[in-house]
Amino acid sequence: MKGPGNVSISRIISAVILFFFLLAAVSFSYSVSAEDGKNGRPDLAISSVNGRLDTNGPSTLYVLLHNNATGQATEPQEYQEVDLDPARARGITAELVSDDERVRVLSGPQMAGSLGPGENTTVEFMALAEGAEVGIYPARLRLSYSRLERVSISSEDIAPDIIFVYEDLSEQLPLPVKVVLGPKIMIQEIEGAARPGEATELEVVVANEGDEAAIDLRLEARANSPFLRAGDELVNESDEKQNYKDLEAGSEASFELMVLTEGNTTSGYAPLPCSISYRISPPGEDMDQIGKGSERREDIALLVMVEEDSHLEAWMLFFAGILIILILAAAYIYFKNFKRNGSGRSDFGKKKRLLAILHG
Repeated sequence: MKGPGNVSISRIISAVILFFFLLAAVSFSYSVSAEDGKNGRPDLAISSVNGRLDTNGPSTLYVLLHNNATGQATEPQEYQEVDLDPARARGITAELVSDDERVRVLSGPQMAGSLGPGENTTVEFMALAEGAEVGIYPARLRLSYSRLERVSISSEDIAPDIIFVYEDLSEQLPLPVKVVLGPKIMIQEIEGAARPGEATELEVVVANEGDEAAIDLRLEARANSPFLRAGDELVNESDEKQNYKDLEAGSEASFELMVLTEGNTTSGYAPLPCSISYRISPPGEDMDQIGKGSERREDIALLVMVEEDSHLEAWMLFFAGILIILILAAAYIYFKNFKRNGSGRSDFGKKKRLLAILHG
């Protein structure tokens, strides 16, 4: 059984709680009734889109959402445990939907939290352009969220019930997607050749045949038979740093590549596994702001010409020289003996004729 003091204290506490909620409810009701149209309700819009799709692989789109609603974009007061702003979009779910089968969205729905008037947030989507040509493709940003519609307070004296009524909303915003060719790195030529048993330097010329720049372009080689070591394994740290290049669309660049070849390698072309890596800066953004740009990596194989073993070639030239000298010596001796034999037969014939004349 409660005493008179306990009852009075509970009533005082209930009255204080009721006062603050009534104050918040009155403020909420006034803000709703004082506005028309979009005012007093969330007004979500796409503020900007950073990124684009390229034909080389999956790409990331960064969509900036903004709440254009008018209202008091302030933090809840100390006496408020919840934000009663009806213009705040709560529990936002964003989903990118493509209207063209050549653009495939790889990301599912993204949770974007809540946005009050004047606030914004960024949602990311990954998509792939499969067989799409350069151009603009239609897509939509599907949004679903809720807003606080009203607050109801019961008439109970001691423990009134506070009821928050939320309204579920959904909308779709057009979001055209740009598809570009992107950087397209091609091997133009390989200058130089590898020699068995030696470390040799090759010059690899690459060209960007795409429509965007490749940033921090790098060529890396991986040693594979008949190459014992290749690339960074044969250079120091300072030379390695010089292998990063920025390659604009339509331009060329050359990379120095060291290779160490096995001593018993047969001459001819040999494949050298390599990889080309570079970054793409999102349009209109600094690379440091969004993940330092989108990174790309391509695996290729360079066909490197392996020449004849230089030592074997020297020995072959040496033996060939000796053989030529022997042939020339043998020919000299042969012709000398032939001349000597021919002159001897001639003198013998003369003597024989002379004796015949004398006897006759």
